[in-house]
Amino acid sequence: MPTDESKDLSHPKSGGVLDFQYHSIRATTQTQAQLSGIPTTLYIGLIQLAQRAEQIWGDETAAVRREELGLLDIRDLSGAQVSSVSPSLSLLDLDRDFVASRLAGLAAKEDLQCRGATELDAEATLTWDDIEATISSVKDWGAFIEAARAYGRWIATAK
Repeated sequence: MPTDESKDLSHPKSGGVLDFQYHSIRATTQTQAQLSGIPTTLYIGLIQLAQRAEQIWGDETAAVRREELGLLDIRDLSGAQVSSVSPSLSLLDLDRDFVASRLAGLAAKEDLQCRGATELDAEATLTWDDIEATISSVKDWGAFIEAARAYGRWIATAK
């Protein structure tokens, strides 16, 4: 006969963990993917790629970032030119074109590494172009950025 405790669904069962944050991220990204016409798995993969690119950006030295800012016309999300590098400057705070370029470059590099290739080839270039095209299909860029940040926070707490 079930006890009152066994009927109480507000507590996870022994060994089980309810992860509402992950569920919320997943539900939101599925909706955003549908609105953008992008397959959900591709959209989630793009969020994961954005999170890896953000980690790489954060690990780069200030000198490397300053050099990149000096060579390129990099803008923030509002369109203002970014001229100085602060330690808290997030890749995801920068304009869509720059973020797209970083994500596409990372995807192409990962593709080359997976295949054991050492030089940029047509397949890696196609990967680059596909990522840039997919990013341009994202209708709500702000929602995408928030989903990438939420995913990053979720990953940080899951460790």
